[in-house]
Amino acid sequence: MTILLWIIAVLIIIILLILLDFVSGRQNHKKNLRKLTFTETSGSYRLFQSGNRLFEALFTDIKNAETHIDILFFIVKQDETSQRFYKLLQQKAQEGVVVRLMVDRLGGFRINKSLREQLENSGIQFQFAAKPQFPFFIYKLNRRNHRKIVVIDGKIGYVGGYNVADEYVGKDAEMGDWRDYHLRMTGEVVTQLHAVFLDDWFLNTKEKLFPAKAHERGAHVLKVLPTEYGELEEVLVKKFSTAKQEILLGSPYFIPSRKMMDALLQAIQRGVTIKLLCPLKSDHPFVKEGGIPFYEELYRAGGEVRLYDAGFYHAKVFIIDKEFCDLGTSNLDLRSLFLNKEINIFFYDKEFIHDMRKRFLQDFAEGIPFDDNWLASRSIGTKINIKIARLIRPIL
Repeated sequence: MTILLWIIAVLIIIILLILLDFVSGRQNHKKNLRKLTFTETSGSYRLFQSGNRLFEALFTDIKNAETHIDILFFIVKQDETSQRFYKLLQQKAQEGVVVRLMVDRLGGFRINKSLREQLENSGIQFQFAAKPQFPFFIYKLNRRNHRKIVVIDGKIGYVGGYNVADEYVGKDAEMGDWRDYHLRMTGEVVTQLHAVFLDDWFLNTKEKLFPAKAHERGAHVLKVLPTEYGELEEVLVKKFSTAKQEILLGSPYFIPSRKMMDALLQAIQRGVTIKLLCPLKSDHPFVKEGGIPFYEELYRAGGEVRLYDAGFYHAKVFIIDKEFCDLGTSNLDLRSLFLNKEINIFFYDKEFIHDMRKRFLQDFAEGIPFDDNWLASRSIGTKINIKIARLIRPIL
């Protein structure tokens, strides 16, 4: 009995220390926020919703690079797609092109010492982003760099939801085709994408570099929003609160803040149509179950919720009143809103928004309705996981 009490006491102390680390780390994070603020800019863009077509274009642009290639991804693995990526970067580095590759420390955990040495020996400047460190180790472990940015010669930029791995080109039989959005961009916007990359590079290397100024304007007005604590919540709550007709939301994870959820519910009360599309499948434990109570709350209030079943839905798209569209790396969950480093692009071009709205509604129409029948069909395991997910919601 004495041993059992000691074990319980030790466990309680460990839990309290973890909570203290997390709470103190969050306070420190808020106190030392590093906000990057950009004015509206211009750009031209090409949208990809196929991983195969994206990597075909990206790899071609990398092959044609002349001066430098700067790359940040959340995940790069050691599978076939990743190896093609590494070999191409090694080839360009050996040609004399400056190659900087940065990968999130947890997302890139498969990048071992041997691989890093191979990359560095070929001339690639490699760096892990968001390395967990003391103090506040547990909190920093949860703070990930979720951005995906590529800048080539200061003229071409890529940003969006795809990482580099086989599953993003449909080679994971369990997940199926991967639905996501990614952008190839040119024009002044590339300078801002590059500034975000170089700021992250500085934080991890202490090497201060500056983006080259783009010489060509783009065809459309855009806004770049890098976020790391609450910035996107503030923007979207304002958009939800002033929406007049419809709010279309696509996200692989839906665990919003209370403030954001209340703004959506109030929009429904004003007569605004709300459609939410999330995946039926899940790529992380408890994340889907963490979102189900919010699906139900939105559904009970009069919103329409559907679950995408033609593969895995990893897109992050928010369209409001056919006048505003947000694409980027942020999910609608607490992790993206308050922990991760993210990057979002705001679009105002009516033609582009019309196209995105059409794509969203097509996927939405093919989704499985989230309704009373779906709720009644939940397994006991799902119900148990929902209760567990409630306890760990802030870090899902």
